[in-house]
Amino acid sequence: MLNYGLVSTAIAEDKTRLLQGMRLLAEIAHKHGIPITWATDTKSAPAIAKSLTEWHTENGDALLLTLDIKPMWDSNWEAQREANPGNSTEAMASHVVTMREKLPEYISKEWERIKRALPWAEPSVAGAVFKNDVLLRALEQTGFQGLWGYHWNLQPTDDIEFDAPEPETDRGGFGCFYPLEASVSADPVITRDTTDETVAPQFKNIVGIPYHTAAHLAENTNNLRAALLNETAHRHYDIYVENTVWNHWLGYVEHINPLTVAQLGEEGLERLDAYFAHVVSVQDTKPIRLSQMVDDYMSHCEKTEPTTIVATSTEIQDEDANPKSVLKMFYCDPACEFTFVEGAMEPLEIKSYTSERVLQSDASKPVLIAFSPTRYRTELRINITVESIKAMPYGITVWGDHEGLQLTESNSDDVRWIGKHSLFIRLTLQPGKNEFNLKLTI
Repeated sequence: MLNYGLVSTAIAEDKTRLLQGMRLLAEIAHKHGIPITWATDTKSAPAIAKSLTEWHTENGDALLLTLDIKPMWDSNWEAQREANPGNSTEAMASHVVTMREKLPEYISKEWERIKRALPWAEPSVAGAVFKNDVLLRALEQTGFQGLWGYHWNLQPTDDIEFDAPEPETDRGGFGCFYPLEASVSADPVITRDTTDETVAPQFKNIVGIPYHTAAHLAENTNNLRAALLNETAHRHYDIYVENTVWNHWLGYVEHINPLTVAQLGEEGLERLDAYFAHVVSVQDTKPIRLSQMVDDYMSHCEKTEPTTIVATSTEIQDEDANPKSVLKMFYCDPACEFTFVEGAMEPLEIKSYTSERVLQSDASKPVLIAFSPTRYRTELRINITVESIKAMPYGITVWGDHEGLQLTESNSDDVRWIGKHSLFIRLTLQPGKNEFNLKLTI
């Protein structure tokens, strides 16, 4: 089953243009039975409340509350630095404690304003660009269960100070996950209750939701409008449909701004209509609100479920600069994300959420020293040696059809079959040489 969620940002100064775009989008989406989750804020909600109420009643639409905590976060950090000159540790601790007190109150007041315009609304999913563990805990305290807006390959912005506490903790994202699950090894002052630092971390509380799921499949396709113009919308969606087979749970979130819907023109609107018709034509697709997606994820996944996506890529060129199609494999779990290219066992890109965000230097990447498969009667034994300069998550991919093999013994973290494409082996490395052994029956 592929859970499909459509999000549209209903925020603009020009409320007339905003409503025009919203009506165009709603007409096409609702025609195909697709509910829309409208991302709005307290400034825009009153002007669009009548339409949202109508679509909620007749088509099952919902809203999510967008939050911008960065101004409050930055001003408090500056105040704490001024109050604790030369003592960044004390400033950080005071800053975090203060924000943990202020954020729940801020979120509650924002939601009260939403309720005045939309009494039927229930706190479930929020959205934010700037996010961190303190915000996640505050959302949990105020009754929310999901945070939308995680971007693929988003790097920390230049204006963020790297010595500031929890600057921008946006991780890449093409699958839903429990953000706090990756914070187990983080600073206790930020991730745990200060009244009891021995409390075990709770994972099943806030679900992280991608801003636009398919953004990792190609450049310049970080929203539905771009995918329609690039003519990649159908292909990217079909890729996820194909990948449902080897994933325990899979969701597909798309974002489009209503202000840009009118800019599609007649031809573009026809493309949008045809695309939505294609989405609902797939029997195993379930169009739902983001709140329903969060509920479904929580009911099926006790912890972050690893997600693996295999897709054909044409980004690599041959010696004559001609496009060359190859398979890519994208993998993510609570601790990391990997990107693999067909034919190479080692990951092309590594994102670690337990140490550095992205390992870009070849010198810092682990090295696969040995991969030695040996057949003994009906048993295949694989010895793997990886050298690393630090403790970190890692993985290797053995390309090819290995569906006839069964795992009988392993000291790796996980071994999973990705259809007929590959065998993926998840590892956790320590500094120095790491030895792993697998036994599979043929």
